Amino acid sequence: MRQLRFLFTRSARDERGVAIVEFGLTLPVLMILILMGMELTNYVIANHRVRQIAALTADNASRVRTQMSEAYVNQLFVGARKSGDALDFEKNGRIILSSVQNNAAGTGQWIRWQRCFGQLPVSSKFGAEDKGRSDGSLPTVDGLTAQAGSAVMMAEVTYDYQPLFPTSIFGGNRIAHKVAFIVRQRNDFSIAGSGAAKC
Repeated sequence: MRQLRFLFTRSARDERGVAIVEFGLTLPVLMILILMGMELTNYVIANHRVRQIAALTADNASRVRTQMSEAYVNQLFVGARKSGDALDFEKNGRIILSSVQNNAAGTGQWIRWQRCFGQLPVSSKFGAEDKGRSDGSLPTVDGLTAQAGSAVMMAEVTYDYQPLFPTSIFGGNRIAHKVAFIVRQRNDFSIAGSGAAKC
């Protein structure tokens, strides 16, 4: 009886396995937090890249000093594709580049031309090419209005976020950004040539 009591007392004071048990209990929680942190970081980076693609496309399109050409639009889209390679942007995203200016009737703005890149099936939130030509039905672009004798280059970029893990809370999220820049030092706002993908 005395030996049995000694064994129970000794076992009660033995703490050699406590650290392993605690580690085993906290490991799943720790792994979940690490995976959530990785997914959140990936989502923030994807959001930043999509915003950057929109800004680069609109800004570079607004800097063209001579008449815009389809070949130059294609070059813009090649640059956007390279910027979005890590996101597989061409397959999961879409850029809609629109040239907005005052219509001939002076009643408002219209989309003179529009070109697209990417396989994601989305449409412009502002409308298709030629919207507002006669009735000025095109609203301002985030408060930006094309002045007489000028134009606004607007890039709408949409991307279906691809999560790192299939059960991610960010799965199925769509990232969308629109950026507009006023055209600098250009008088001809038409587009020349052929080859770029119309929307």
